[in-house]
Amino acid sequence: MNANKVVAAGHDFPSQGIVLDRAGLEVNATGWEWKLNNLSKRVILKFQRLCLDPLLLDTVAMHLAERIQVTSPDNVYNAFNSLCLLSRSKTIVDETASGGPITNAFFVELRARNDVEVWRLHHIRFWYRWCAEQGLPLFSRETADLLDDFVIGGNEKGRAVRTRDPEHGAFDEIEFGAIVVKLRAIGAEVLTRLELALVWLEIAFGRNAFTYALMREEDYRPLPEVGTGRLYHRFNVPQIKQRGEYLRSGFDPKQLNQELGAIVSELVAENARTRARDGWPEGCALPLFARSSPQPDLMNGPLHEFAMHMTGVEITETLQRAMRKLDVVSHRTGKRIKSNSRRYRRTFATRMVEEGASPAQLAIGLGHSDLQHVGVYYETRSSQVERLDAALAVTLGPIADAFMGRIIDDEADAVNGGDPAKRIPWFRRKFGEKPQRGDDLGVCGSGPCGLFAPVSCYTCAKFQPWKNGPHREVLDWLVEERERMQKQGLDPQIFKIHDATILAVGKVVAACEGDAE
Repeated sequence: MNANKVVAAGHDFPSQGIVLDRAGLEVNATGWEWKLNNLSKRVILKFQRLCLDPLLLDTVAMHLAERIQVTSPDNVYNAFNSLCLLSRSKTIVDETASGGPITNAFFVELRARNDVEVWRLHHIRFWYRWCAEQGLPLFSRETADLLDDFVIGGNEKGRAVRTRDPEHGAFDEIEFGAIVVKLRAIGAEVLTRLELALVWLEIAFGRNAFTYALMREEDYRPLPEVGTGRLYHRFNVPQIKQRGEYLRSGFDPKQLNQELGAIVSELVAENARTRARDGWPEGCALPLFARSSPQPDLMNGPLHEFAMHMTGVEITETLQRAMRKLDVVSHRTGKRIKSNSRRYRRTFATRMVEEGASPAQLAIGLGHSDLQHVGVYYETRSSQVERLDAALAVTLGPIADAFMGRIIDDEADAVNGGDPAKRIPWFRRKFGEKPQRGDDLGVCGSGPCGLFAPVSCYTCAKFQPWKNGPHREVLDWLVEERERMQKQGLDPQIFKIHDATILAVGKVVAACEGDAE
């Protein structure tokens, strides 16, 4: 790449011409400010910040022009900010002014400074190595080799996962169960279709916010089964963790279950109605998660087609808003659960490991191209609740947020209270014996649902349990069944299948027996 030599800072800039980035889009690298093609935020490299000798400025411009072609805008921006730190080294300023060569002394100096984040030294070392390999003046391969021997360190990776951080790590089993229960019970009532689809897809895929920002309606494909007409819901997840793939150049095909497929289909239909009513900017693609107005910075530029896509920041804000609406409280903190894509991603990975996934399977599930970032999930102890007896259920139930109904004292206070057909009966059950009819548990405030009563009732918002109902018997039976299956050596995913219900019944028992309000 030909770079024009600068004579002094503030004079002619070492123009790099028009550079094609990793997505094949143009970046104007001719002047003192380079605008990168970034969907989520406005990213501009302002070379005025580099108070460097013209020779060094020349090398930085050439290096960053090359980085633009092979890596992401965020990585380029981090490299630029790191190289701005070069001006803090008196050693490199003095050595450059004297005609060089630049020794490793500048690196030692920067590493010793308290105002230089350690991880940024990786970018600086990479720049020096690149310059030496290009045969540029002032740089030597010998010094580059010495720099390679330095142990830099960096940000501690995986700490939130290892420590099971209650605010930043994976949701534990009780928290995850509470989120799913509330989604099914009240999600359609309190969330918009966009919010509902986003939270469910986060649970299903466990991807970064930027992945959801890239999704389009065309990624969802309902495929009818030949001969039956039954729909299979296929979804192509945009890849952002694979090398060489950026801005929808690669996809990971997944299949949605019927519940989630219907939710995504409804969102696509709602998007179409919105466009028919409000219109749509010409040339803009159809994102699954759409903005109400286009991003001004993207209109009429290389990323014009993405102007109606939500940004990664907006995806995160939407998740946080949805969690506030669901009002799920963590039993670990006693506060409303904090939510972002990273927590869903960590939860997705943790649950895959607990279900027996191999490192290779986990890497594929997370969309990684190698295994280097999945090991941390195998270092943590299980988040599953191995022991869950009646006493623990009564203790955890009031804070587990699994019971969604309304406890009633009198039949007159119940929706459908005057209809005997809406009462939920209890049949005493014991393994190997015929069920025996017991008292009624409560009243269903809805119509026929086809689910297994009473197990499904306690996590349903329409269930109205009697205050004097035999809920303790239900709790004891569920706990006994759990213990029986666990002793048989069955997979945890089987014996804990009703844990959310156990906690919901525990809350009802605690409330009815006076242990909770």
